[in-house]
Amino acid sequence: MISPNAASAPIARRRGRPPDPHARTRILTAAESLLNDAGYLGVTIDEVANRAGVSKKTVYRFWPHKPALISDLIVERSTVLPVPDTGDTRAELATLFGLIVEYLTAGHGRTLTLLVAATHDDPGTLNRLRDQVVTPRRDIGRRVLQRGIARGDLPADVDIDAVLDLWNGLVAYRLSGRPAALHRHTIDQLVELTMTGHIPRLPQS
Repeated sequence: MISPNAASAPIARRRGRPPDPHARTRILTAAESLLNDAGYLGVTIDEVANRAGVSKKTVYRFWPHKPALISDLIVERSTVLPVPDTGDTRAELATLFGLIVEYLTAGHGRTLTLLVAATHDDPGTLNRLRDQVVTPRRDIGRRVLQRGIARGDLPADVDIDAVLDLWNGLVAYRLSGRPAALHRHTIDQLVELTMTGHIPRLPQS
């Protein structure tokens, strides 16, 4: 039974500021600014919180660790440029390779190679990166190669995944294992090798 005094007692209000509805957006903006200034390895939760004007606790309310935060940033800022169907396989391959080089050597694409390694122990974050950033870009390349096959410009048994792995792997390795610029003539030679069929083939059934 509730006593009369208890029933008439005022309800105690919780102290503290209400949640900031714009905190998540400010944190992502701060993380992007810091990423541009210091690179992935230079990003810390302390500095992100400082730039966003929030506490570290607020940052951790949205993301459990730095890789998850930067992954969300890359996913939400990701844009995929298509390669138009021009009817010219050679030109489309050159455009495709140029887009791969441009993405992986600048901005968020450069961060992606580090981030994939950093999220191996977090399957949820890694799968989101693959599904929403990596796969859409591979699909663009897949369509370019499939159009080349349909036109008869490329062999029908091209191993499309292996070709895309080779191209992306070359650029990623140049960024990490052997830092060096990819010159235009190198891209042209790789396109020429593809056009002349000097590329991986699917096994014969």
